[in-house]
Amino acid sequence: MWAYPLIAWGTSLPHVRDIFFDEFYAELERVAASIARDEEDVETPPALREEARRRWRPYVPDPEDRGGVLISVDGGVQVSNFAYGGFVAAGRACAVVCWPGRDRAIEKRVKIYVEEVYDERDRGFIPGYVRMISEYDVARAAAERVLGEGAQPLVLLDGSLYFSRFPYAIREYQHHPELLAELFTSIAALHRLGMERGFPVVAVSKDSTVFYLYMALLKEAATRAGLGRLTEQIERATSPLDLRLKMVKWPPEDREAMRPLLEERPLCDTALIRASAKEEGYTQPLMLAPSIYFGRDDAPALYRRIKENLDAETANRVIRALQDFFSHPGVAVTYWKPTRKARPFRVDISAAALGYTEPWGRREGNMFVEWDRDLSRLEAVLNHLGYWFCNEVEYNVPLMQADMIARFDRTLYRTKYEPFIISRLKRAGLDITGRRRTLRKGG
Repeated sequence: MWAYPLIAWGTSLPHVRDIFFDEFYAELERVAASIARDEEDVETPPALREEARRRWRPYVPDPEDRGGVLISVDGGVQVSNFAYGGFVAAGRACAVVCWPGRDRAIEKRVKIYVEEVYDERDRGFIPGYVRMISEYDVARAAAERVLGEGAQPLVLLDGSLYFSRFPYAIREYQHHPELLAELFTSIAALHRLGMERGFPVVAVSKDSTVFYLYMALLKEAATRAGLGRLTEQIERATSPLDLRLKMVKWPPEDREAMRPLLEERPLCDTALIRASAKEEGYTQPLMLAPSIYFGRDDAPALYRRIKENLDAETANRVIRALQDFFSHPGVAVTYWKPTRKARPFRVDISAAALGYTEPWGRREGNMFVEWDRDLSRLEAVLNHLGYWFCNEVEYNVPLMQADMIARFDRTLYRTKYEPFIISRLKRAGLDITGRRRTLRKGG
């Protein structure tokens, strides 16, 4: 006889009791009590607060001085997994073109990738590539449409313009080289169009957790503290967490000298700015170097490995796409507060929009944009973002609309799109066999 006559195996029925709830509640209480014990009684200011303030510019957005036609871009992706490695990723994206005084126009793109995928890492990475290709392609099409009507676009994507995880592994280039070549080409094409026609490419992130600004400020703080000898080691670390791991091998006196500059708990860039800047404004833009390893001859070592592992024709095609990708001037990042009470947003902007023309592949380290450089185009972007800002959640109305249109609901995909995909691929001669988990009743 079961202790609980009505039990739930992953059900959502309200009248069925979940047999794990008592254990769940007890564990939650234990975790909450542990967090409460660890909380400090007094909130201390960030160690890098003064460094952050030096890189902060108060600025109130001027909605009347924005110019250009806003193009908001977002996308979605869904996947199908079949037996014996069968894999499909279907991405879609839309661009909402906000013409002043006119009805909004919409551009749409769809990208479908079909292949046998055996590595679980690739099953995680490939959908992101498919989505990005859709987004960059539709953004370029919308920008060309606006340019064709004699106006200047401002392309705004949701998220980031920067590769937080650049595909280094040669395994990826062996498995899906054509997809990567298409990805690099799509990104480069939009940036090149923006550079040639003089419009900015921008991305906004509401919940970024990177440490680009933090590590740049930490290096400055170390120099001001007379620890210039440690800046090279700081530059090699990607985050304060990574730096602490490297510090284990430092001489004891260097570890002690560095300790006052580090937070007890890591502060990502947005958390640092939230604790340091109280008024509206933005941080001095930080030019980001591409996260790629270079060989001794200053040519990406990745090119050599691609040539060694791929056939000549495919290798040349991928390398040309990579060279195209690294030929545009790159990306800068700033952190922006639209109002005094708002949390900071991360804003990425194409370096070409700030007047840079040097190829990105030549940049070997992050560097701040000079304050005396003309930042009017960045401020015009912030004016646009400020004009459309309404609250912390619906922070950009056109971007929210693009998200609502492009969002790929799982139920919609499984009931409408996936059956068409399976039927058409079978007619094309592909062996589509469902996984046991999918075929199992209730699975």
